[in-house]
Amino acid sequence: MSLRAIEEDPHRRGVLRAEVDIPHFGRVVLKDMFLMSTRWWADFMAGLTVFVGEKGLRPVLYYSAYRMMKVHDSKGIVSTKEKLSLSEMLDVARRVYRSLGFGDILSITLGEEKVVVRVKDSFEARGRRSDSPVCHFTACLLAALVEDTTGIRIGPMIERECQAAGADACTFEAEVLEGGTRS
Repeated sequence: MSLRAIEEDPHRRGVLRAEVDIPHFGRVVLKDMFLMSTRWWADFMAGLTVFVGEKGLRPVLYYSAYRMMKVHDSKGIVSTKEKLSLSEMLDVARRVYRSLGFGDILSITLGEEKVVVRVKDSFEARGRRSDSPVCHFTACLLAALVEDTTGIRIGPMIERECQAAGADACTFEAEVLEGGTRS
């Protein structure tokens, strides 16, 4: 995977676009984007938490991430040029996730009853300290990623352990609603 360019959109002044080459997918163009540091994101989330609380922030971030992923998938970002096995799809998804700066997916375990995803260096946990999990946007990014790459339908992805709360990695779980065992 390689980042080809981040530049101002030639048709819209002040708007950034990026081109990323993804193996098996081809070139993905991200339009109308902006860049921010993970430190900025952590400070922004900490500030929002002061106003709406962690319980108020979670559904907003979760819904936003799910909608964003589903809109992008409907435009073909998760579709491939060639037929890939499930393990190849999950490998590509891991590489895309890492290349976008979201963190490093250590594992995705797909069972009959639940899905467990472990992430190291989640962008939401970087630079934050908390008594409880803080990766609400990440939880939904992962839920949509799992659904779109595996074809199974899962319930809400819940963060059980978080690096911001002192864990070695962030661990997310969701109940399998429809689909069956995938390996």
